Amino acid sequence: MQNETLFADVIVPLGVPNKYTYRVPKELNTSVEIGKRVLVQFGKTKIYTGIIYKIHTVAPTHYQAKYINAILDDHPIVNETQLKFWDWIAFYYCANPGDVMNAALPSGLKLSSTSHIQINPEFNFEEIEHSYFAEKEHLLIDTLHASQNLSFDDVAKLLKLKSVQGIINALLKKNAIVVYEDVKDKYKPKLQSFIRLNEKYTNENFLRDTLDQLEKKAFKQAEALLCFLQLQKNKEHSLNGWIKKSELLKKVETASITALVKKDVFTEDQFEVGRLLFEKSSSVIKALSKQQQVAYEKTKEGFKANKPVLLHGVTGSGKTEIYIQLIKDTLKQGKQVLFLIPEIALTTQLITRLRAVFGEIVGVYHSRFSENERVEIWNNVLHQGASDLTNTEPEIKNPKQEISSEKHNYKIILGARSCLFLPFNNLGLIIVDEEHDNSFKQHDPSPRYHARDSALYLATLHKASVLLGSATPSVESYYNCEQSKYTLVELNNQYVESGGTNIEVCDINFFEKSNQMKACLTPPLFKAIENALSKKQQVILFQNRRGFAPYTECKQCGHVPHCVQCDVSLIYHKHSQKLTCHYCGYSIAPPKTCTACGSNNLIYKGMGTEKIEEDIEVLFPNAKIARMDLDSTRSKYAYKQIIDDFESGNIDILIGTQMVTKGLDFNNVNVVGVLNADSILNFPDFRSFEKAFQLITQVKGRAGRSSDKGKVFIQTTQPQHHVINYISENKIKNFLADTLAERSQYNYPPFSRLFEINIISKDVNEVNHLANELFMLLKPTFNENLLGPEFPLISRIKNQYYKRILIKTSKKETALSTRQIIYTALDNLQNTFKDWRYKVAVDVDPV
Repeated sequence: MQNETLFADVIVPLGVPNKYTYRVPKELNTSVEIGKRVLVQFGKTKIYTGIIYKIHTVAPTHYQAKYINAILDDHPIVNETQLKFWDWIAFYYCANPGDVMNAALPSGLKLSSTSHIQINPEFNFEEIEHSYFAEKEHLLIDTLHASQNLSFDDVAKLLKLKSVQGIINALLKKNAIVVYEDVKDKYKPKLQSFIRLNEKYTNENFLRDTLDQLEKKAFKQAEALLCFLQLQKNKEHSLNGWIKKSELLKKVETASITALVKKDVFTEDQFEVGRLLFEKSSSVIKALSKQQQVAYEKTKEGFKANKPVLLHGVTGSGKTEIYIQLIKDTLKQGKQVLFLIPEIALTTQLITRLRAVFGEIVGVYHSRFSENERVEIWNNVLHQGASDLTNTEPEIKNPKQEISSEKHNYKIILGARSCLFLPFNNLGLIIVDEEHDNSFKQHDPSPRYHARDSALYLATLHKASVLLGSATPSVESYYNCEQSKYTLVELNNQYVESGGTNIEVCDINFFEKSNQMKACLTPPLFKAIENALSKKQQVILFQNRRGFAPYTECKQCGHVPHCVQCDVSLIYHKHSQKLTCHYCGYSIAPPKTCTACGSNNLIYKGMGTEKIEEDIEVLFPNAKIARMDLDSTRSKYAYKQIIDDFESGNIDILIGTQMVTKGLDFNNVNVVGVLNADSILNFPDFRSFEKAFQLITQVKGRAGRSSDKGKVFIQTTQPQHHVINYISENKIKNFLADTLAERSQYNYPPFSRLFEINIISKDVNEVNHLANELFMLLKPTFNENLLGPEFPLISRIKNQYYKRILIKTSKKETALSTRQIIYTALDNLQNTFKDWRYKVAVDVDPV
C-alpha cells in the first residue's frame, strides 16, 4: 500500500451534488483513513476541510484529480455508521452531501480559509522606478516587507478602504505580490492554570522552615502558602496535588502567587480542561406509581419486539420518571443514551433532573453552546469505547489525566435535533420527548430533516431502541400505532391524582360587546389571576406573537408600514423603539407621520408579548412579572435565569410565546391563560387544527401539576369551534380519529408523502416562468397529485421571491423513483435555463 497510487472520495462542505475524488500523495498512504479530515483545494484557490468518505485506486475519468494537501487527524473524527446516516439524510431529504456535513460537524471542526498576500520573492524591487507603484501600493508593499504577510481584512484596515480587490489585482498584475490561503483551526482547547507545591516541599520539616521564613519576611506569601495547603486538603479542590489557580486567587493576591512561583515554592502549569461544567444538584427520585410501572413494563415489551414505542401520557403523568428507569437499564448494558428535546429551553429543567439521578455523565449539546464547547462534547462522545461506558470512575494514572478527567464521559446526551449527528459508537436508547413538536423539523438551510423520523433510522443503524413521548402525539405517530408499526403505551392519569385542570372557554366577542374586557383579559381570567395572586400562586399567560404590536396603521388612509425586503408588515418593539421585520431583521424608527398621506394619526394594532406585559403591569402593579420569548432569551443562560426565578417564586406571572408550552414542570402554577386561540386556529395549513390542538393542550398542562386543581382559560372569538370543544372535553382520541378520516379523504399525510419544491429568485417574472416550466415537466408523471404552482403566504423574503409546487405521492411508490423523477425534471430545467440565476429548495415531509 505504501507505493500504491490511492484516491480518496472526499465530502466537501459545499452545496454540490457529488463527492469529489482526490489523489493521495504517496507519503500519506499510510495515514489516509475513512472519517479523517483533510485539507483539499476546490476551485482555483480556495482550501476546504473535507471528510474522507472512501479510499480506492480508481482515478476519475472526467477531471484530473488534485492532490490532498494535508491530513488533519491522527484518528477518524467521523465513524462509518455516521457516514451511512449522512448518506440516508442526503438521499431521503434530497440534500447534497456537503449540506449534511455542514449540519453535522460543529463549526469548530471545520477549518476556515482566509486569503492572505505576501511579497513575491521572485520580484526584483531594486530595478523598479519609484513611480511604478501608486501611493497606496507603496504603502502596502512597505508594510508587507515589515510584516511578511497580511490578510485581506488587514489590508482594508491599513488602506482605510471598504474594497481592496482593485489594489490587490493591480499588484498581482505587476507580479509584486502573491495570494495564498491561510488555514486556521477554529477549535481551541480550554486551558486553565494550576498550582502545586514543588516536590522538595513535600518534606514537612522543609515546608515548616519555609513558612517560618516567609512569615518573618513576606507575610502575604506565607498566607498564600497556608491557603494553598488548606485547599489541598479539600478533595473537591485538589486534583492529585494540583489546585486551580482561580480557586487560590479567590483568597490571595496574584503577586503573592507569582512570587512563590519565582521562588520555586509553587509550580505553575496549564492543562486542557473541559468547558462543560454544570451545577451539581440533588433531588428526591420519585418511585413509580402502579400506572407508571405498568407503562414501563409495556415499553420494555415493545423494545423486545423491536418496535418503536409511543408513550402517550397526559401532561403531568410522570413520563420523565419512566424515561429515567429506561436510561438506567440502558446504562447497565454499557450503552449510550440520546435524549432529544424540541427546544433549548427544556434543557434547563431536564439537565437538573437527570444530573440529580445520573450525576456528571449527562452532557448537553445544542446551538447556544460555543464552537469550543460543541467540539468538546463531540470529542467526548467520539472517544468513548464500551469500557468507558461501563466504568463510571476511570482510573487516574497521572496528574494531567486527573485534570482532564473534569471532561466527563457523557454517556447520556441531552439536546435538540443536532445531537443526532454526534459520533455515537454504542447507542442503546433514543428518547424523543414531545415527539409531536414541529421544532424537530429543520427548515433552512438544507438538509431539511425531521429529527424524530431521522432518529428512527439512526436507531436501526445502532440496533437501538426508540421511545417517542408526548401528551399530544402527532397524527403520523398515532396512525403508525394503529398500523402496528409502533407499540402504543398509555398513561391516562396524572401522577398527582388530585391535580388536573378545569377548562373555561371565554368568548371575546361577548365581553367586547358588553365592554367588560380589561385590556387583553376577559373578566373570568382577570378574576382568576387576582385570586391566584392572593393565594401566592403563579400564572402563565400564552400569546404566540412576540413584540409589542403586529402592525402600525394610519387611521386616515389605512396604510401599514411594510418591510422593504419581505412581504410582511413591520412589528413594533417598544423595548428597542423600532419597527422590525422578523424575517430579515430590517428595522426603522417608528414614523411620526404616515408615509402615504402625511397624517399623524397612527395607531398600533394587535398585541404581542411586550404589549401584554405592559397591560399586566398596569392591571397587577404589585405582581412580579417576566416575559419569555425570543427577544428576552437571546443570551446563553437567559432561559435558565427566567426558569430558575419562576421555579423559586421570584416571578408571579410569566408571559410567553410557545416556549412556555413545552414540558416545563412548575408545581405552583394554578392559572393558565391562552389569550388568543384564533391566531393558531386560523392559519392556512392542513395541519393547523392539529398544531392548535397540540399547542393549547400543552399549555394547559402547565397548570394543575400539584395537589390543587389548575384553571385554564381559552380566550377566543370561536367558542364553538370543534378543536376548542375537543380540548375542553379532553377528547384526544376523538380528535385524532376525525383528523385521520379527513386526511384520508383528501389524501394528506399519513396517507401520502409530500414533496414541496420552492423556486427562488430575485426576479418575480423569472420565478413565475420557472415554476410554470417545472410544473409542466412534472405533470405527465404526477397528474392530479401535483398542486400549484402558487405563491406561499409570504411570497418575498430577503428580496427573494418564492413560488411553490406540492407533490403528493403514494407511500407504495419507491422513494428512489420519486426522487429520480424530481431530479430529472430539475436537471432539465437547469439545462434549459443555464444563465438564469435561481435556486431550488426541495422539502420532503414539510410541516
